[in-house]
Amino acid sequence: MSRAEDIGRGVARAIRTAVSGRPGGVYLDIPAAVLGEVIDAEQAAGTLWRVVNPAPRQLPEIEAVDCAIDLLAGAERPLIVLGKGAAYAQADERIREFVETTGVPYLPMSMAKGLLPDDHPQSAATARSLALRSADVVMLVGARLNWLLGHGDAPQWNPDAKFIQVDIAASEMDSNQPIAAPLVGDIGSVMEALVERSKPGQITVAGPWREEISAKSAQNVAKMAGRLEAAQTRTR
Repeated sequence: MSRAEDIGRGVARAIRTAVSGRPGGVYLDIPAAVLGEVIDAEQAAGTLWRVVNPAPRQLPEIEAVDCAIDLLAGAERPLIVLGKGAAYAQADERIREFVETTGVPYLPMSMAKGLLPDDHPQSAATARSLALRSADVVMLVGARLNWLLGHGDAPQWNPDAKFIQVDIAASEMDSNQPIAAPLVGDIGSVMEALVERSKPGQITVAGPWREEISAKSAQNVAKMAGRLEAAQTRTR
């Protein structure tokens, strides 16, 4: 960028880069000499670019969607992990529709808190260790198997677990574990496709799995309540 007339183009490109693909911050370098230039207001207005469709939809492969549905339908202990990408996607209603339509328990990462209520009956947040250790099919939605999730390795995870991953970038697949169903696309479009392609009742969750998570959650909540009460007693 060597002229004041180039600033509009630079800002337009920065906007598209920031909101498309994997959203994030963008650094726009404008030299001091350019910032010091004087340009006629009418001429400057003509250099502004209107950004059209800065974040176009990226649709997943239908074969991958059907593969993911088959994996979840055949699972005994399915689990959905919601990561920060799910929060950035602003596809809350589509995510919620899929979660509640299927009944699959979900685990929100810290940056995905608020996508669904903390007290949602399908939340496994208070039974995290059990959910990770026992799940046989895991769908990662905007989440990566990085150090925060123990790289998907045993004993934190079920060594036989199969992974489905929803991500805007194909390069994120197979980073630490093999991905059985890579769903590459924007999260809103992927969740919409999953809902549309799955037949009513095709994905169900066995009662024992739901009950195991609920029982562990209740046990952990009671244990924490006891610790808080003991701490309050000591400070009185």
